[in-house]
Amino acid sequence: MDVERILAATEAIITPLAVVDEEVVERNLARMAKLAADNSVKLRPHAKTHKSAYMAQRQMAHGAVGLTCATFTEAEVFADAGVDDLLIAHPPVGRPKLERLAALAARVKRLAVSLDDVGIAIALPPSVEVLWEVDPGQHRIGTLPGEPTVKAVQELLRSIGAARFRGLITHGGHVYAATNQRDRQIAAEQENQAVTITAEMLRQAGIEVRELSVGSTPTAGLALRDGITEMRPGTYIYGDANQVTLGSQRLEDCALCVVATVVSTPAPDRAVVDAGSKALSADLRVAGLNGYGMVLDHDELTVARLSEEHAVLTTLGRTGLSIGDRVIVIPAHVCTVVNLHPAALMVGGGQAAKQWSSAEARGWNYPLRRI
Repeated sequence: MDVERILAATEAIITPLAVVDEEVVERNLARMAKLAADNSVKLRPHAKTHKSAYMAQRQMAHGAVGLTCATFTEAEVFADAGVDDLLIAHPPVGRPKLERLAALAARVKRLAVSLDDVGIAIALPPSVEVLWEVDPGQHRIGTLPGEPTVKAVQELLRSIGAARFRGLITHGGHVYAATNQRDRQIAAEQENQAVTITAEMLRQAGIEVRELSVGSTPTAGLALRDGITEMRPGTYIYGDANQVTLGSQRLEDCALCVVATVVSTPAPDRAVVDAGSKALSADLRVAGLNGYGMVLDHDELTVARLSEEHAVLTTLGRTGLSIGDRVIVIPAHVCTVVNLHPAALMVGGGQAAKQWSSAEARGWNYPLRRI
């Protein structure tokens, strides 16, 4: 990320400001597409990271078979953008969601949801397929690998039939507790084995398993064997300080930053900028990350504290910053930062600033209706 170019492109714009380097995005997209192709697996990126129709189309242009969504708003926005193969990786519970699911199913060629409860599956529209969630050790949702999942899937098939059972899905989100490469590899192994061993047991019971879907950016490439058919990384498109700390992406792979302005220098070792928790993620997911982000070209600074509209930068010596200076922060968790900003300024392609990229898939109700 070119610090001077970004500062020049944003000098006339009020901060805090999210900025995306489109050249870095394109490199990230190409790299993950190649990883999937080299391992003969389908790429179905989790688009909750960018929440952008434009970025969804860029992922499809790089060979994605479809997209993974967390919300109905995401799914509807991406369907509007022409993506007709969608997975909603969140159990659809309640009449309002089921009504929107039925409407969405009528618009796209292929639609599936992930879940871990047969009762939810029974209520789905008949054209919607099911991926059964297996818990690889994250302990969020999902049945335990092996016999518990086999029994659950057998009950599922008795309830909705075999044709709508696409396969097994898992997410090794516990990898974010990793402190070294070995921990990442262990999480990836657990992610792989949760679905591959269970799938073999299902096949021995005479049940067809068409899809084995795994996904996270930190485990991407570490668990793609033994019959894995699909991967669902999300953060890779933008990168963030968490990924850099984990070793799954380099600092130069970070494509989204937040530009902030110094508004106070109350002590030599402390400066305050105008990007607080409403502009930067307060989500600390990696134990090894010092603070709420990384300040480019200022390795000595720590984003130590966040208030709603202020961030406190600290150092052991002098900050060297003056009121009015601008800094560039790579956020700790980019997905939540995107959800805080309605749009990001895109730079790259040989121009100082190209266009605004909207995050139009934010929120849970789309389109909003007056009452």
